[in-house]
Amino acid sequence: MQPEFKAALIKSLVLHVGFILVLVASNFAPGPNLEPTPMTMTASSEPSAPIEAVAIDQAQFDQRVQQIREQREETQRAEQQRIAELERRAQAAERSRAEEEQRIRRLEQQRQQQDEAAKQAAAAAAESRRQQQQEAERARAAQQERERAEAEAQAAAERRRQEQEAAERAEAQRQQREREARERAQQERELQERLEREAQSRRAARQQQTVTEVQRYTAMIRDRIQQNLRVDERMRGRSCVVNIRLANSGFVTNVSVVSGDQVVCDAAIRAVERAGTLPVSQDPDVFEQLRNINLTVVPEF
Repeated sequence: MQPEFKAALIKSLVLHVGFILVLVASNFAPGPNLEPTPMTMTASSEPSAPIEAVAIDQAQFDQRVQQIREQREETQRAEQQRIAELERRAQAAERSRAEEEQRIRRLEQQRQQQDEAAKQAAAAAAESRRQQQQEAERARAAQQERERAEAEAQAAAERRRQEQEAAERAEAQRQQREREARERAQQERELQERLEREAQSRRAARQQQTVTEVQRYTAMIRDRIQQNLRVDERMRGRSCVVNIRLANSGFVTNVSVVSGDQVVCDAAIRAVERAGTLPVSQDPDVFEQLRNINLTVVPEF
């Protein structure tokens, strides 16, 4: 039974019981005491006093009786009206009961119709839920497939990104290595060129120094030979080129004529032999150019 149907039924029963209780209470209610009784008269009289003979005004008595009669009639009319009102209310309650029963029957019919509609709706809802569940399962499967495909695509994109980054890093490293190699090669070339320039400068300086030293020692050797040379008038204006070979100590190991006047050459050889040891430099480069030297001897007068 539906909750609204139960509430309507209970309300109707309470209403009917209430009207019945009102009717019963009105039938048993005591009526008003219309005529004064001796007890009443006594209760309403003044306190006890000396009894006096009082003459009662007949007109006042009749007026009082008339008032009591009118009050009784008024009370009866009121009671009749009350009873009529109760009957009216009872009829209204009966009509309400009949209407309530009809309403309850309509509600029951509506409830049955609603129950049937609810059953049909429940069946339709169950079918809809079943279809929705199937759709949801298909949607979940499709979503899972999409997520799997997206995950694979993301993984592939990530692999491509990593490969691209690795290739870019490798290319950057290769370019960096090439730049570093070019820079090293350039630095090496610059260093080599600088070293070469420095070496050339040193060689030039050394060569100049060697030449100077050779010239100096050549002059010293010529002076030594001139000191030991015996000249005469036959040698005037003549010269001789001799080849002198020296040891590291300056000792003459050999002397020979290359060209020139015989007289001068013979005197020059004898002068070399008399000198025995000639001045030589301890510098290997200088000595290398002095160890086998051709010297022109010109007699000085």
